[in-house]
Amino acid sequence: MKEASEGLTGRCRVRITLQGSTGSGSVDRTMEGELFPKGGSVYLRYQEPPESEMGDTTTTVKAAQSELRIIRHGQTPFEQTFAPGLRHYGYLQTPQGRMELETFTESLEVLSAGAEAEPGLPLLTVRWTYRLAVMGEPAGDFRLVLKAERLIE
Repeated sequence: MKEASEGLTGRCRVRITLQGSTGSGSVDRTMEGELFPKGGSVYLRYQEPPESEMGDTTTTVKAAQSELRIIRHGQTPFEQTFAPGLRHYGYLQTPQGRMELETFTESLEVLSAGAEAEPGLPLLTVRWTYRLAVMGEPAGDFRLVLKAERLIE
């Protein structure tokens, strides 16, 4: 199977969109960040936007063919891993304390267009669906799509 980073070289500035349905509604966010390949994976790094209500928080997304990992540092630390057909445990640190998260990933698709991506087409597209439980209680089904397009500077 081809690596997620195949055809990508160096770092570039990107526009990142995150859209989908969550356990309590929908999400539609746009951020600017950085995309770079490393060790067969594609990494995205960006500051959480004000509407995320996470304060000064930096998010790093590691996308590989069979696994997605999201790590947040700053005011709202968070860590979670997604892999198709598997259950993973993570956490979300809030001012009220640490919340244990459990996800069961139903599907994960990572598509990388490589450096030759046409202008306006995503360098990276990640689609994933999962069931979330927070502190052992069901919190809903999630269907998300994340895209990263090269910014023309």
